[in-house]
Amino acid sequence: MSFNFNIQKLHAYGSYGDFSVGTGANQIRAQYLLTKIRPGQQGSWENQLATQMAPWREIFSIEELSFDELIQRDLDDSRVAHDLIPYLLGETGQHARFFPPVLAVLVPKREDRSGISPYYPSSKIDGEKVSFGDIFDFSKMKFNETVTPLGEVSYNQQRTAVVIVDGQHRAMAVLALHRQLNKTWGSNPFAPYYDHIRITPEAVAHIELPVCLLWFPDLTEDAELFKAAGINLISVCREIFTVVNRQAKQVSKSRELLLDDEDFAAFMMRRTLTTFKDRAGVDRSARIYSFAFGDSESDAGSQVMAGQLEFCSAVALHKMHAATGFGFPAAFNLTRTVDVTDGRNIRNPTRPIELLNGSGGPVFQSLSRRSAKTHAPQDVEDVTRLIGDITDCIMLPLFDRLRPFMAHTQAMTELLEALNDATAKADPVQNKVRTLLFDGSGNRNVFDEHIDRLKERAKELEDKGQPIPTHLSQQLIYCDAVTRALQSREDEVKARRAFILFNIDQASFLSRDKSVVEPEMRTLRARAKAIFDTSSTQAFQIGYLMAVLTQVEILLPPSATYEVRLKITKFVSELFVKGFGSLFAVTQTTHRTLTGFVTEGRARAFETAEPGFRGLLHSTNVRELNEKQWEFFRYMVFEVVHSKSASAAVLEVLDAPENADVAAIYRDKLAAVLNDVEILRNRYFEAAFRTATNTPEFKRTIDLLKLTATSEGKSEEQIKAIVDLEVVKEKARILEVSKGHLKATLGRIDSRKQVLARLVPSGSHDGGDDESESPLENDLMEQSDAGTEDAIETAIVADELLSDPEPMPETDDINKAESQKGES
Repeated sequence: MSFNFNIQKLHAYGSYGDFSVGTGANQIRAQYLLTKIRPGQQGSWENQLATQMAPWREIFSIEELSFDELIQRDLDDSRVAHDLIPYLLGETGQHARFFPPVLAVLVPKREDRSGISPYYPSSKIDGEKVSFGDIFDFSKMKFNETVTPLGEVSYNQQRTAVVIVDGQHRAMAVLALHRQLNKTWGSNPFAPYYDHIRITPEAVAHIELPVCLLWFPDLTEDAELFKAAGINLISVCREIFTVVNRQAKQVSKSRELLLDDEDFAAFMMRRTLTTFKDRAGVDRSARIYSFAFGDSESDAGSQVMAGQLEFCSAVALHKMHAATGFGFPAAFNLTRTVDVTDGRNIRNPTRPIELLNGSGGPVFQSLSRRSAKTHAPQDVEDVTRLIGDITDCIMLPLFDRLRPFMAHTQAMTELLEALNDATAKADPVQNKVRTLLFDGSGNRNVFDEHIDRLKERAKELEDKGQPIPTHLSQQLIYCDAVTRALQSREDEVKARRAFILFNIDQASFLSRDKSVVEPEMRTLRARAKAIFDTSSTQAFQIGYLMAVLTQVEILLPPSATYEVRLKITKFVSELFVKGFGSLFAVTQTTHRTLTGFVTEGRARAFETAEPGFRGLLHSTNVRELNEKQWEFFRYMVFEVVHSKSASAAVLEVLDAPENADVAAIYRDKLAAVLNDVEILRNRYFEAAFRTATNTPEFKRTIDLLKLTATSEGKSEEQIKAIVDLEVVKEKARILEVSKGHLKATLGRIDSRKQVLARLVPSGSHDGGDDESESPLENDLMEQSDAGTEDAIETAIVADELLSDPEPMPETDDINKAESQKGES
């Protein structure tokens, strides 16, 4: 007895055709069936295809996708529900209600139903029929034994996915009508956007949506040439998406980077993001939901994540990888640098050659950043891995171990666990909150827009004196409940991470008298906000990366091999993350009141109006943080790492037996590094002085002194002496204020001699432990020989000063300090 279990396949009909994708040896065939879907209850093949089609987000969850598969923009359900569906239903007053075809690709699901397989099964041809295993068949239809332009696709609904690569909003409008009619939303979290839609079969009987259903018959499991070239269904889908959307609505910068197959830095960024995704469930590790990786209203929104629950962005990671792999040499020089946020300075084709030296990977004469498409896939993979590891071994430990990021990760993990509780999942409001916080950064924007549309619609009805329909009132009530719950959860995270950051027991702190708790809570939140808002900026993160890379370049021997470079990079990364981490160190004591770290000066290091590093930057006429201030944060990292408060952590790394060889080089180079740090320190002090003396208030003071001296009959020489004295007094005042900013954060300012005495083995350098001023600071107090009046009139504003990589030649004080540095 034999059994024949035939696989049940559904059918779609239409006219067929073909075209090609790619050029030369990489050209592949693309075939299509121009067909259609219809919303309805008849069970026709058009209805079945409508049931089968789904947007990308429903076929695969974000957790199941790699970043190479995130090719679609987030769906704007609000736009679909309030613009496109009313258009189809004739509610907008337009008579021609038709959508152009959407583009979808027929792809195989993986065996575990997670993601898509990169290739179809091997094909078999039987006359006019081509079968791709149990996935799908394509047949050309005959009439009187003559092949016609009509074709049939028979697909296995369990093993295939119909992925929309263009027109997902148009498709969603039809699919939503189909689901509303058939009540097949199930537990879909996006269903509430469409709850207000009430339709009958007659209302949608006229609606059809053309579909261009694509497949690529050359991309089968036995296509060895295409496998070797790295061409598969995923890469082709991404290529088509890029091409068809080039003239459409602009894709955000981060989404462009997810699609970019030319830029090596984009490959590295995607690899890092995938690493973060794959760490889900790993304790105390930064997670992908703390990163902004989807569309945003503007690129500026991804430069500073202030006030949000993300602490980094895809755009920032891309810039970091570009700086590491393609920065020009000057970018890694402390005192004569170039701006790595300027794209022109991160396109150095010789930098990758230096990084890959002796790696065993591919060998190039030069390597352009945007040449990935011209190289073999294995070479691209090797370059991405080898150079990407250099950035990752710096930034991953920072995100995992720096206390602000650790506190954020812990707070978010606790919230996710709470929202994954069965009770929370059963609550529609809390379930929606989970979606908005953890299922992609675009969901929140869509939800906010949906609320605005609902309110606009309600206001229109009120203005016309018409009653608000029940479904609209219910939607507004639901959205309001979600908004309040979302705000409550966000406040919960921000408060929780503040308690963790400052090592305060939340329950004990909040159990005290309300009149005491409320003002202390405001202080706690403000201190934490300044730290989290600063640490989440591109300026800080790029500055930290460049601090490590700059120190690495100082330590590297000539023509260092890749393994030597990676070893030194890991050493400096460990030393800096521990040393800089001392800025946020807490004792083992868990506090119950507003005591401990939160009350110390270093807790206010990033507050503009308080003494600290941010206060120093603010005094140089920098009012807002953006990526251009990364140089300041690089300087700040060097100051903190070499401060007395960081000594124990730094010595722990330097004295570790496994680091002996690299630590010896570090100590040998330390004096020169400290020289450069002092030069930078005095540049910021001088910038603060120039900013202060260039204010209208100070100029009025000088004018008043001149006027008074003139009225008293003083000579020109006497007037000049009076003015010069006032300038010297102002310089002395600004110097003390500037030093106060550093002392507020570091506790003290040490000379080179003092730092060397702490970090270099006894006997190598002389030095006490007093608080004597740096020689450069003393020099800064000497009066310049240049005419003070002219200096005031021609003072350089701080932004220009800080972007100038050269020492300030017009200031005799700094020149004298440079000369003394050389002599020492």
